[in-house]
Amino acid sequence: MATSSSGIQQLYESVIADLVPYYMDSVLLPNPSIILNSVNIAGASGNTVRFPLTNSYTPAASGIAEGDPISTASDFAPTSANITVSKRGVGTNVYEEAFEDSSLALVQNAVLTRLASGLSLATDVAGFAEANASFTLSDTGEGSANATTHSVSFVMSPEALAFATKREPTVKMWFDPNTDTHQIRATVRNGFTTLRGNFGNRITANKTVGSATANITAVAKAVAQLRAENAPTMAGGQYVGVISPALEYAIQEQIALAGGTTIGSLSDVGNRALLNGIIGQAAGAMLFRHTALPNA
Repeated sequence: MATSSSGIQQLYESVIADLVPYYMDSVLLPNPSIILNSVNIAGASGNTVRFPLTNSYTPAASGIAEGDPISTASDFAPTSANITVSKRGVGTNVYEEAFEDSSLALVQNAVLTRLASGLSLATDVAGFAEANASFTLSDTGEGSANATTHSVSFVMSPEALAFATKREPTVKMWFDPNTDTHQIRATVRNGFTTLRGNFGNRITANKTVGSATANITAVAKAVAQLRAENAPTMAGGQYVGVISPALEYAIQEQIALAGGTTIGSLSDVGNRALLNGIIGQAAGAMLFRHTALPNA
């Protein structure tokens, strides 16, 4: 089809209208079932948001004699966790010949997929990096620090992390006559922080499929450690497990299709990344697969 200004305008309008839905369909972590604490600060001043926290407290005193004073178990001294948002961006160039030799719908879908997947992957990677740096419970996997061969999976409470967004996916597009290309750039500004380091577990395992020695036992131990911390669970009583393909294989090799037929309710969540990534529930965790977990 011949390129026309109306065709370019149609592409731009479609990308503007559909990028946010495509992005929300592709991103995993900014999801109310996985991260309960999130805030949108678009339009507000500054690039930092503060989440207030309270200290832990001891049980109330028992066996108080008549007339004795009631001592203070502990004071609720508020502390805080801060998120400073960062910009993430992805771009693609569409050559004029692509419009001349292909359909607008084909170009449109390719552009939307490239932009949405790039922004969503960058967002998830940032969240996993925060978890890897800040979770404090003992690693229940192989414990290797070899970044070449090992990656880190996670089992966590939905209240372990917090998320903030300052800019929803935004698109800019212009034409470069020197290269005869329509240049498209998409950005988003968001960030993560750890609210409670003791509400998250790391599971280090070999990232080569068939080589991981960590398995369902590592997940079960991580869940037990979270329960010992009284970490809140998802609505169905499970914790969130985000595991690598290699760890997924090791679990299914150990226990055939472990949890593969017991999928919990996700009625409050509908994005494709969550539904495509879900493996099942086992050992007290709802397990999701992700291919971009951090190296050990």
